[in-house]
Amino acid sequence: MNRIFYNAMILKEPYSGVEVTVHQLAAALTEHGTLPMEICLPSNHRPIPESDHVKLNYVSATAPSRILRILWEQLVLPFKLASNKAQLLHSPAYVATLVAPCPVVLTIHDLHVMTHPQFCTKRNRLHYSIMVPLSIRKATAIITFSTYTKLIIQNRFPDAANKITVIPPGISPIFKRNEKYADIQQIRHKYKLPPSFLLFVGDLTYRKNILGLISAFAIVQAERPDMHLILAGAADQSTATALDKQIRKLGLTHRISRVGYVDIPDLPILYSMAQAFVFPSHDEGFGLPPLEAMACGCPVVCSGGASVEICGDAAVTCDSLDRSSIASAVSLLLDHPQYRAEKIVAGYKKAGEFTWQKSALATEAVYKKALRG
Repeated sequence: MNRIFYNAMILKEPYSGVEVTVHQLAAALTEHGTLPMEICLPSNHRPIPESDHVKLNYVSATAPSRILRILWEQLVLPFKLASNKAQLLHSPAYVATLVAPCPVVLTIHDLHVMTHPQFCTKRNRLHYSIMVPLSIRKATAIITFSTYTKLIIQNRFPDAANKITVIPPGISPIFKRNEKYADIQQIRHKYKLPPSFLLFVGDLTYRKNILGLISAFAIVQAERPDMHLILAGAADQSTATALDKQIRKLGLTHRISRVGYVDIPDLPILYSMAQAFVFPSHDEGFGLPPLEAMACGCPVVCSGGASVEICGDAAVTCDSLDRSSIASAVSLLLDHPQYRAEKIVAGYKKAGEFTWQKSALATEAVYKKALRG
């Protein structure tokens, strides 16, 4: 009988950072874990490899509606857990099944909805402001990806302090430097990339400080007329309109390109081609893209909560509220080859610290503790 249920119903492509970690942890628990487990997935989702101790359960009732997924998690999943005599549920994306008939391990990626509500939609503010506190109360154990997020949670929810374990995610092994001429030319043609560019990868949202990045790039580009900025990620219509307006206002129409969502296999080559990766977020609960860039030999400029904690001295840090600070950090990497080389070496070492095997084994340790409790 399966003892542990892993709720991966949030998975929907193209992935955001949260969905990347939910999928990759499921795959890592399958490959490196030992505890019997059932993983719940949307019926239309690509498969995660099974193993002797892991069973995949495809659920069709929720796709593609978010509301139906939430109702399934809160109303249907409890009956499934009870009928299967589940001993533990892992809810890996902020919200627990509140009437689960077994202990719950909850992963909280960040508390942006409380610390930076101005960057969240009204729907998310309403949903998470209600459900996250209830989920924290329900959880037997809480996993966060950084000490930064742990401190925010325990400051707002002191009773939860003893429940929290910090387990950083891993980096997929596909992220490694690729300098093959044919691969580079293929990606350059596919995304219409210029010879020399700075790179941002992530959702194009205000929390990621994209407008600040564009303003900082105007300073960088004034000193380096041949430099471009590539923005890789999805943007909703209102944000896209604001970005395009800012780009036109600064006269950067022919120097900044929005290439949209980049296919995962293409990302390592994109990172390998960039002169620097710039990630000046206002706040991050972890931030995988800077580490992915480091693993591909691309030097990093970053700001924003846990990104500074995670990247440490391997990145050049900046003040997200000061466009001159962002521009100066970029210039340090572009103007000083020896300094740039040192950051690349440090980046390789830092990225090597984060593996999904480590994350999976540490997560299983939390499961075992919760089962004993």
